Amino acid sequence: MNPQSESISSYLDELGADHGRKLKDIAITSIRSELSGMRYRPRVRDSKLKEKSGIFVTLKKLGELRGCIGFVYPTYEMWDATMKAAIHAAFSDPRFRPVQKRELEYLEIEISVLGPLEKIKSGNDRDLNILKIGNEGLMVVGQGSSGLLLPQVATELNLNAREFLEETCLKAGLLEDAWKDPYVDVYRFPAKIF
Repeated sequence: MNPQSESISSYLDELGADHGRKLKDIAITSIRSELSGMRYRPRVRDSKLKEKSGIFVTLKKLGELRGCIGFVYPTYEMWDATMKAAIHAAFSDPRFRPVQKRELEYLEIEISVLGPLEKIKSGNDRDLNILKIGNEGLMVVGQGSSGLLLPQVATELNLNAREFLEETCLKAGLLEDAWKDPYVDVYRFPAKIF
């Protein structure tokens, strides 16, 4: 890992429960404001939330996935990425119809703050030994497509390292063993889940 990656990873460790509550508040308020046709811009004083970071917002309704969209790369400040991802997860996830006002009381919000991507693929089973199931997510890129699974997916589905890698390939629209293809790249990343 390069020094910049180490600083971002340690940055994730510095995020606490208060940061998670603030990000969740930003997410739900963004969704409520969008439904009401109001403009929302949170006041963010915490410098940690002003750092650029990859973010995914996962919405569940009564335990079932209702939307999940985010930003892999640290393009936006954390609070802004959370706001944008929440709105997209609620209204633009192509797998679901847009969230309705009547659903708000049933929504559960999960925020994943992503650390840096690290390329791990060498195309053999040794790749499986370095995966930290439950702590790291995966992204597969190749053949004109990509797929990403957050760390909690492996835990929720009780996947081992090989299964997690295969599911990520399938998410990318590739064959499950595409990770062995020399033209397919595999990345892992740490994430802090709130």
